[in-house]
Amino acid sequence: MMRGTRSTLVLLVLFLLLGGYAWFIESERPPASEADADEPVFEVEADAIVELEITAENGDVTRLERAAGSRSWTMRAPVEVAADDNRATAIASALESLDVQRVVTAEAPDLAPYGLAEPVVDVAFRTDGDAAVRRLLIGETTPAGGNRYARTEGNPRVFLIEGFRESTFNRTTFDLRDRSILEFEGPDVDGLVVSGAAGATRFRKADNAWRMIEPWEVRADFGVVEGLVGRLGSTEMRSIEIDAGAVDGADLEPFGLVEAPVTATIRMGSASAELHVGAEAPDGTVFARDASRDLVFTIESALASDLRRGAEAYRQRDLFAFRPFNARRLSIERDGVTTVLEKAEGDDGDAWRRIEPEPADVDRVAVDDLLTKLSGLRAESFTDTRAGTGLDAPVATVVVAYGDADEEERILVGRAGDATYGAHGDEPGAGVLDTSMVDEALEALDALGPIDAAL
Repeated sequence: MMRGTRSTLVLLVLFLLLGGYAWFIESERPPASEADADEPVFEVEADAIVELEITAENGDVTRLERAAGSRSWTMRAPVEVAADDNRATAIASALESLDVQRVVTAEAPDLAPYGLAEPVVDVAFRTDGDAAVRRLLIGETTPAGGNRYARTEGNPRVFLIEGFRESTFNRTTFDLRDRSILEFEGPDVDGLVVSGAAGATRFRKADNAWRMIEPWEVRADFGVVEGLVGRLGSTEMRSIEIDAGAVDGADLEPFGLVEAPVTATIRMGSASAELHVGAEAPDGTVFARDASRDLVFTIESALASDLRRGAEAYRQRDLFAFRPFNARRLSIERDGVTTVLEKAEGDDGDAWRRIEPEPADVDRVAVDDLLTKLSGLRAESFTDTRAGTGLDAPVATVVVAYGDADEEERILVGRAGDATYGAHGDEPGAGVLDTSMVDEALEALDALGPIDAAL
């Protein structure tokens, strides 16, 4: 009981000390206005703002401009580069929606207690057709937290704004510039080349499908290739090591960019965008540069690691392209017997019928199970050759027609010892399959069996 009483007294003393501190700080400041202002800080529309100048807490002064009616911003100082449109627009929108939470004093003889003698953040802006520049000055956080002291230039009044607004306005030059590592439009991409120590891996996109054309002519994994293209378009610089206009004459050797060990090239018809990936930086990021821009920056190490992957990582591991719902005809040759199944539309939905060897209706659920097991077969790894895979004398040959255009694919399944292999069409090499999954698929075929009567 004594211990509990002592703890309660300690907490009470701490509470009184904190309360006294807050009272002392506030007592040094002029009394707050009784008025609850609840008014916009500026009468302005975000779309009308055409110029911004942000002085951030770290001392960076950044000037941004845009043409009237444009959604694109350009950084004019301290360097002239494309700006981060989203962050610049967020600042303009915040100026439009910014409200006075409460008026602290109508006139402050001393701005220092509010952190406004030397503001933490200074936001200047100009609207289209107006030569005058308006300015928002943001000071310290209130003792109770949650709000910030602020005022507008030329007005002695000090008021409160919501504290979270500070993070929108307090942006450094690096925050406000376009930090994209490559500049290209995703829908226009029709090719990708990743070059490294092992050579070049080339991809071509047509009819919304990716295909590897070097070092092998094979199907590519759409998700893996498309994901890499997406990351090249969305990844942002982590830092800038040599800024625009300073690369010429600079020593690129420390960055590993004299002859970059990895290069990624995005192709868009006759146009292209090229990223050079160099050495690892001391902080674990990786040095890189866009071949079309005169600067050196760092990127996340994960992207660099992905670009160093071998060609096998991009191969399509699914043995089949069809899916159970779009299969129309299935032919499986096994042990000298060919089983042919066809789908037909019935009154109660799609029905399957065996055409060979013994014509009969078959259980739709059993066929769906077979199709599911076949479509789920995936290569765990790949071999460069078909020699020694048993594919010259396959244990099964599967041909599937699928889709509205009746696309067709032919698959061979072979065995050598305890290993099972699969090959899609004329693609080189073979995929190493899970033997148990292949056995389950063949068991599902056996489960169909001859049926004398319609089900």
